[in-house]
Amino acid sequence: MSEQLRRYAYPLLYLLLASLSVIGMASQRGPADIGIGPRLVLNLTLPLERMVALPVQELRGLWSDYVALVGVREENGKLRGQIARLEDENHQYREAILSSERFQKLAGFRAQREIPMVPANVIHQDLSPWFQSLILDQGAAAGIRPGMPVITDSGVVGLVSGTTPGAAKVMLMIDPQSRLDAYVERTRARGTVRGAASPVCDLDHVLRQEDVAEGDLLVTSGMGGVFPKGLRVGRIAAVDRKTAGLFLGAKVVPAVDFARLDEVFVILEQRQVPDDGAFSSADEGLWPEPPPPAPEPPPVEPPP
Repeated sequence: MSEQLRRYAYPLLYLLLASLSVIGMASQRGPADIGIGPRLVLNLTLPLERMVALPVQELRGLWSDYVALVGVREENGKLRGQIARLEDENHQYREAILSSERFQKLAGFRAQREIPMVPANVIHQDLSPWFQSLILDQGAAAGIRPGMPVITDSGVVGLVSGTTPGAAKVMLMIDPQSRLDAYVERTRARGTVRGAASPVCDLDHVLRQEDVAEGDLLVTSGMGGVFPKGLRVGRIAAVDRKTAGLFLGAKVVPAVDFARLDEVFVILEQRQVPDDGAFSSADEGLWPEPPPPAPEPPPVEPPP
């Protein structure tokens, strides 16, 4: 193939140059001045010129399309980056707006209560089947002590079960060790809300003859000196009167959605520290033990 190209390369080149010269001469004269010889050469070389010109034009068009495609891809990459950045900024703005709305709501709730409270953010959650607790970003340095109630504008959250200078652990009201005295707002029927290691609590010690129905709101009774009176606890989801005994059974859906807690309030009124049963075994070793008391100095004998 290369031998044939070399053999015909010079004749084809000569023919191409001759055709170009004839075309140049023809362009300088009018159509009537072209002789028979130039016309013959022109007719012979025009097909060859077209064969050469068409691929060149197609290659030029392909190159232009390629350059344009590369430019479009670069522009698409820049636009995608801008869209991702704008979406991230939009998400940050939404979070800031939601956080501001929650803060305003909590600030309004705090202003309505004439009790000292400390706001705190939830930095960790443990909603395992055995222990239900939270870790807050405020602790003993902010005046928080074990036994203090933890609430939100929605209702009761739980009790502080341990503290460090900069953090506090909260036992939720759905923890199996949690007990909370409450009453039905509609009928004043009293009972004990007990955590059941599930999203639903049990209501115990309600006399069978009491008027209790599904949908009734439970609020704190103020008994026991831990929670202030009138805080929302939850609503009764089911009532069981079929079991034998003096008391009926009931299920309570807490007023607080523990899986979506971001901010809480700790009431700075330690009225009664929970007993040992309020602290789960998961707390052992989590908080530093207090230092042992210093030994008493030996008695000084009076001089003789």
